[in-house]
Amino acid sequence: MWQSVRTKLTIVYLLLILFAMELIGAYFIQSLNRYFVDNYTKTITHEAQLLANVVGLPLSLGPAHSKHNLHSILQPISEISGATVYILDKDGIVIGTSGNPYITGQKRVDPEVTGALLGLKTEEIAVNPQNGQRYLYLAVPIRIHSRIKGAVELVAPMNSIYHSISRVIIIFATGTLLALVLTAVLAGIIARTITGPITAITRTARALAGGDFDQVVEIYSNDEIGELGATFNMLTRRLKQSLLSTEQEKRRLQAVMSTMSDGVIATNGHGNILLINPAAMHYLQVDQSIIGNKLSDLLPEVFTRESAQIVEVHTRFLAISIMALYPKERSNRIVSEELDAEFEEKNGHVYVMRDVTEETILEASRKRFVADVSHELRTPLTTIKSYGEALLEGAVEDVELAKNFLQVINRETDRMIRLIRDLLQLSRFDSGYEVLRKEVISTEELVQRLAERFALIVFQSEVQFITEVEENALVQVDRDRIDQVLDNIVSNSLKYTPKHGTISIQAEVDSYPEHVVLTLKDTGSGIPAQELPHIFDRFYRVDKARSRQLGGTGLGLSIAREIIQAHGGTIDVHSEFGKGTRVVITLPRYEGDRE
Repeated sequence: MWQSVRTKLTIVYLLLILFAMELIGAYFIQSLNRYFVDNYTKTITHEAQLLANVVGLPLSLGPAHSKHNLHSILQPISEISGATVYILDKDGIVIGTSGNPYITGQKRVDPEVTGALLGLKTEEIAVNPQNGQRYLYLAVPIRIHSRIKGAVELVAPMNSIYHSISRVIIIFATGTLLALVLTAVLAGIIARTITGPITAITRTARALAGGDFDQVVEIYSNDEIGELGATFNMLTRRLKQSLLSTEQEKRRLQAVMSTMSDGVIATNGHGNILLINPAAMHYLQVDQSIIGNKLSDLLPEVFTRESAQIVEVHTRFLAISIMALYPKERSNRIVSEELDAEFEEKNGHVYVMRDVTEETILEASRKRFVADVSHELRTPLTTIKSYGEALLEGAVEDVELAKNFLQVINRETDRMIRLIRDLLQLSRFDSGYEVLRKEVISTEELVQRLAERFALIVFQSEVQFITEVEENALVQVDRDRIDQVLDNIVSNSLKYTPKHGTISIQAEVDSYPEHVVLTLKDTGSGIPAQELPHIFDRFYRVDKARSRQLGGTGLGLSIAREIIQAHGGTIDVHSEFGKGTRVVITLPRYEGDRE
């Protein structure tokens, strides 16, 4: 209750009224007291002066005559004024009194008497120690022909005066209390008229804080309180509009964040996750429960704002850049590094991550490809240059030696031509410029043509070549490109299959799905298990020295995979070291008729 504005206003009004009444009362009582005392003093003084003039004549006729006349004069005056009258001669001896007659002849030594005998009018209000009453002591000189013959002293009781003053004070206090009660009632009413709209505004503000923005403050006047209510209603409308706009922006932001392909993570100054979009959750393989955790637990790397960093997370390469949450107006201010770090810590960061797995792998492949090409070209060029320099230095004079050197140069040149031809073919596949001239052909024809092409070579290598077509089927392929793939595989088998070994090719149909399967087997040296994942990499050789010696470029299987994939098929290599290799090629079966 004591915290209420209404109570405070009421108390303030009461204190103001009380203070004003006390101030007025003090002044009024003081003025009233002065008025009564002064008026009573003037009356007594007038009576004393009149008495001094009256008793002057009897006092001049002699003591005997004055005593007889004084008693008849003093008694009526004493009865009228209620004061005790003393007539004193010039020595201060009482020669007449309206009071106790036994003090006649005694000398009064009051200061007022002394002053009067000196020619002064003296007065004093004092308390009688015997009865505790207040009395006015007043003495005036008696002058006869400008000579002081005595004095008149009046001792007047003032109880009636102070009793009247007390009654007036009581009346004033009663009026003050009535005024305070009335003021309290009026102050409560006035305070209620002031605090009522404020209470309504407070109640409406609490409803707004609870999310109810349909509240309106009733306006009953056009004063400052009414203006406050109108302003509050306008503020409510604008706040509702702002919240609607904010909600719309939030929905737009959520829609954008949800559809972004880049991952976005916001953290506070302590590195705790505040916001994460679906792309980031997919990259990091987490869900919404990660909010509140430390980002450093997922990304232990140390990040800087200067550049994006690429980290590997769950077999993915992510390019992550970080931005501090700086306000725009802060960009033109110069601050120290300490303040900058403190501000950054308080405001947190935004991490933007992009999946660059393909780009990273491609970049690594490109670098390795460039290095491999450089290496493959450097070897024949070095050989050609060396033999050429030898010929220039005189080896040309020896016909047999020069012929051998020229054969080496010719062989290395052919190797470079094959390498460049393979590179150009791979480049056309990579860029999508390779055009396949497809035609319908049977698997039996493919196998038969393959056997015819390698019949002499197989015979010379003393290797057994076996063909088998379990079910003849049609495929729609580029004949030259498929022949190139089969030739490359059989050539590799011949290189690594010893004499009296076996090379076989089998054609069959896989019922589900409808694919033609070509299986090429050999009983060669085989491929170690750790080399199999890299068998289709460009310039990759299992036996590098022997492969180069036999004229291989290291691109054959890479080209074969590109050709098979361009036909919508697959190619796999299975091998066991020391026992041989099996290559499985699948091609889509052609369901139409051969033209």
